[in-house]
Amino acid sequence: MKLDKKTVRAAQRLIQKSPRVVNESAVLKTIVEELDIADIRNKKIYFTAENLAYIEKYFDNALEVPLLAIDLDVDTRFIAAKKLKNEKWARGGVFDGMLSMAGKAPIPVIGSTVHVQPGIVYSMRYEKLDITKIHTLLIVENGELITNWDKVIPHLPKEYQNALILFKGYGENQNHLKIILNELNPSVNVGIFFDYDAAGIDMALKYSQYCYTDIVVPTFLSDSILMKSKAEEFEKQFPQLFRRINCQKTPPQIKAMLEDMQKRKLAITQEHLITHSTPLGLIKGVKI
Repeated sequence: MKLDKKTVRAAQRLIQKSPRVVNESAVLKTIVEELDIADIRNKKIYFTAENLAYIEKYFDNALEVPLLAIDLDVDTRFIAAKKLKNEKWARGGVFDGMLSMAGKAPIPVIGSTVHVQPGIVYSMRYEKLDITKIHTLLIVENGELITNWDKVIPHLPKEYQNALILFKGYGENQNHLKIILNELNPSVNVGIFFDYDAAGIDMALKYSQYCYTDIVVPTFLSDSILMKSKAEEFEKQFPQLFRRINCQKTPPQIKAMLEDMQKRKLAITQEHLITHSTPLGLIKGVKI
């Protein structure tokens, strides 16, 4: 039997709950068929106490540790390697805890500063960041923008062309981003450049809960860029757009922009805005 994380988690939940009958699922069906136990009828699996004990013993032996003692929610591979046979079962990705930064501004490492060159991105753990040295910060949504930061900068509003550029990231580093925004000196200018769609604006507004922000948006959309709008993404994100338009906390200028987005069915990525040289401006001082 393939002992992947999904299978082990399903076995854990089964033993923890010890049900006598469950709805059939692909992973549980595989377990009982591989072990040649239990009874499958009418899309349900029936267990005896002996079946459940046999499953637990099988996994205890196969994993070389008690099944119920395994923590599948550890954050890093280092921690997982101490406890698990497969370090890849760690919950977070390898770079989930890293802050990725670039731009013309020096990278503010505790005890020093680092300058990066075009084509180079600096990644470090949150604990190494000296927040007090940040003067202007620009948060971008997509990794492609930070890996090509030297091409992006000329298209930015001038206020943010010398900013420290920080990738929004995923997982643990998103929690660190919230901490950074809370701890920044109020005098620091914070810009947010996300996709020009319902999800992007909604995320930008969520970050503006932590401090005043300037949201980077297109000031003019040419026919060529309008042709790149993704109709399927607009439809998928429409409930999000509708909620944000009707939210009382949505600032009037943002609401007017979202209503225009709804009228023209817009969903345009950052990459398209940059590669088509779309003029960019700022909605300044947003706070909700």
